Amino acid sequence: MNAEKEVIEHKTGQRGTDEAFVKLMTLSGDALLKLLGMDAQTAATYHFRATVLKEKRLAPDIEGWSLTSGDQPRVLLEFQGYGDPYIRYRLLSKVFASCAQNGYHGPVLAGIIYTDESYRKAALPLTIFEKRSGCRFDDCFVEVVLADFSEEQLKKIDPRLLILAPLTLQASIDPEALKSKGHGWQEEINNSFPDNARHEALEIMGLFALARFRSFNVEEIIQMLNLDPNPDWVFSRVYNDGIQIGEKRGESTVLTRQLQRRFGNLPTWASEKIAKAEPSALEEWSLRILDAPTLDSVFADLS
Repeated sequence: MNAEKEVIEHKTGQRGTDEAFVKLMTLSGDALLKLLGMDAQTAATYHFRATVLKEKRLAPDIEGWSLTSGDQPRVLLEFQGYGDPYIRYRLLSKVFASCAQNGYHGPVLAGIIYTDESYRKAALPLTIFEKRSGCRFDDCFVEVVLADFSEEQLKKIDPRLLILAPLTLQASIDPEALKSKGHGWQEEINNSFPDNARHEALEIMGLFALARFRSFNVEEIIQMLNLDPNPDWVFSRVYNDGIQIGEKRGESTVLTRQLQRRFGNLPTWASEKIAKAEPSALEEWSLRILDAPTLDSVFADLS
């Protein structure tokens, strides 16, 4: 994630959702691809990470690629929780920059996930070229508006998308009705995620709830979702202290999951390497998963 991007407040005054979306993609990104129309089997092959295109400091929220097939499109996603007239222009520039930086000229899926219809309406059409030039970008993007979905529609696509349920509700919902929903959400999250991912899923939902319902504070969301108020949890630290923490822990978790998917259970030496590694090493190993023939080759000498 671009360190320069605000997490707590956008310049427009909206509570940010970038941090929550990045965590959602690393936890269950294939579910979001299904929301964008990709079939479940293909979506399950994708690996995701927050990306900065270093040459120009362009940062799509998420970049992903299939670990099993070079024929599947690269994915670049933006999550839009405020009005930005040039969001489509920015994403298109990031698509071109990513392809140029990585020497990639294959298919691309560029998606924008808006939290509200007003943000989609604020996005200008791509009309930078004269029609006679033959350069048409009218249909470049797959775009969805989360507020257009009901809770039941999201769960029908994938039960794990229940995490997004707060973004489907009106911000003016009665507080008692929201609390009642929150208790129900907690039970459904517990049924949809394995034991080791439930707290993280509830944290992500809590971040979305804070972004949607400005009248609720951190303590109320913690109580509503029965979250652990431990200040070491990302939820509490991001919104109580106003800082991002646990980035290395998150990258380590994602890397471990992807290695396990590719090579099976990890030996102790590999887990220890990951636990002690610097962020730059974690990033390099994450990239090597794409074409490394063995686990040993992923961890080969970085020099």
